[in-house]
Amino acid sequence: MRGNRKRWLKIASAVLMVALVLAAAPANGFMQNKRGPNSGRHNWGGSAPLRETALNTGYEAGVAAGRSDRSRNERFDFAGESDYKSASKGYNSRLGDKRLYQRYFRAGFENGYRDGWDGH
Repeated sequence: MRGNRKRWLKIASAVLMVALVLAAAPANGFMQNKRGPNSGRHNWGGSAPLRETALNTGYEAGVAAGRSDRSRNERFDFAGESDYKSASKGYNSRLGDKRLYQRYFRAGFENGYRDGWDGH
């Protein structure tokens, strides 16, 4: 009887350790998360339409560029992309300051590029 109890405690202890390790595992490999355009929660000011337009437009352009580069076996390089450099896609003067728009666009583009590269 004692032998069975010791064996059961060893098994239960091992199962608990595995559960704790899995619960604390970082989000990589089998537990990938999509970043999304607002990842990083940037707030450099500006109107909500400026931020949303720039982040979303940058993100979508970044996803397309990341997927394209990976499919062509090119190196990971979001900063070398023309859309990232100009950061003016989707900009309209009614949104406000162009430099602020470009800052948000580039943040969205970087997140999107990483997601596109990772296959999201």
